Amino acid sequence: MPRGRTQFVGLAGQYYVAYCLTVRGYHATITAGNVPDVDVLVASPDGSRLLSLQVKTSTWAHRTKHYVKNVRQWDVGQSAVGRSNDNLWYAFVDLREQSGSTWNPVAYLVPSGWVSALVQKDFSRKVYFFRHELWPLCEERWDRVQKYFDSDPDTLEWVGTIPKESSQTGWHVEGV
Repeated sequence: MPRGRTQFVGLAGQYYVAYCLTVRGYHATITAGNVPDVDVLVASPDGSRLLSLQVKTSTWAHRTKHYVKNVRQWDVGQSAVGRSNDNLWYAFVDLREQSGSTWNPVAYLVPSGWVSALVQKDFSRKVYFFRHELWPLCEERWDRVQKYFDSDPDTLEWVGTIPKESSQTGWHVEGV
């Protein structure tokens, strides 16, 4: 991917998310900037339920020992502050660029409550630090979309519960 072309990085993430959902039988539409802070709208196969995804993409999100933690990191912007809704999730895409031309993308589906619990108004840079303890709960977990549409109790609890690793109480981040 050409250097200095961040719009292409963002679009690659959106297309990856839409692809992953479409091949699983969901109606996934990229909003092309027409819906504020929502990049992909997802409808259940019968069209009766909706889920909004904010996609954030990095060419290499993994940070070893960053802030004394093993994390993946994405810039999320001002709109993430205090923005939490059960039907709004983040799709954090790590393209995992290697040698400038080899890609092995991975996506993490994360409830917006987790993000708003960590990203604070006083951060000079609005960044979500995604700790490694939480990766297995979210990595390529496309099954959670159907479970959410089906009102699965475990999935609804996952959406509505903020893990300590995803909040200011889980670890302290100085005003990034």
